[in-house]
Amino acid sequence: MGSGNMNKLQLVKMEHVYQPMWNINNMTLFGYEALLRFPEGVVQGEIESCFEWARTAGILYELDTKSIESAINGFPLDQLVHERLFINIYPSTLLHQEFESFIDQFLFTYPDAYGKIVFELNETKLEEDIWDIKELKEKIVWLKDRGFCIALDDIGKGAAELQKIIEFAPDYIKLDRYFSKELSKSKEKQEMVSLFIQYSKGKMGLILEGIEQGPDLEQAKKLHVPVVQGYLLGRPQSITAQRFVRNFSA
Repeated sequence: MGSGNMNKLQLVKMEHVYQPMWNINNMTLFGYEALLRFPEGVVQGEIESCFEWARTAGILYELDTKSIESAINGFPLDQLVHERLFINIYPSTLLHQEFESFIDQFLFTYPDAYGKIVFELNETKLEEDIWDIKELKEKIVWLKDRGFCIALDDIGKGAAELQKIIEFAPDYIKLDRYFSKELSKSKEKQEMVSLFIQYSKGKMGLILEGIEQGPDLEQAKKLHVPVVQGYLLGRPQSITAQRFVRNFSA
């Protein structure tokens, strides 16, 4: 990688906002997902475009790990009790030769992170082949041994995601927002969500993303969805703005 690209990376300003997730049975806080933002409008604020620039420039790993540290720096980990912080990460980052030393240093620098972080593996077609590499599964086991959890996102988009559930045994699966949109009106979606709930019970946590309408939240409750996330329940904000509220109130 060129030093010029690394210099550009150092100039990239980033911050994170956090969207809450809620235990549906009593609407208490389950955790937060950290979402990256570029306050100075890097590449017009397009997150994917910035990461693709980094991939082309050969500094994707550096940008990804910088984002992880930014997510932690903006968050009061010491306030987490049973809650979890979800942080996005690329599969290729796990395979980088410096990743294990990064994690060791990470745990040394942020001891409160132990047992509280869930790495949410990003889906991108450019890294689809990486999922077939045996070492990826080994790195996931290695992370779990160090107190981290793993989540798979956008579940339900295709057969490949179902295969990954079996192969990688994630701690959490996040159902695609497709299932929450007009959930209250679709018997087919209700049946499919119920199947996912039955399968995951006792094996892994299940989170339904994209809840934006009251009737869909009520339907999710009827289906006994364990955890929900969406604009109806809280928009991504700084933790200061959210004041770390532990109980949901409409």
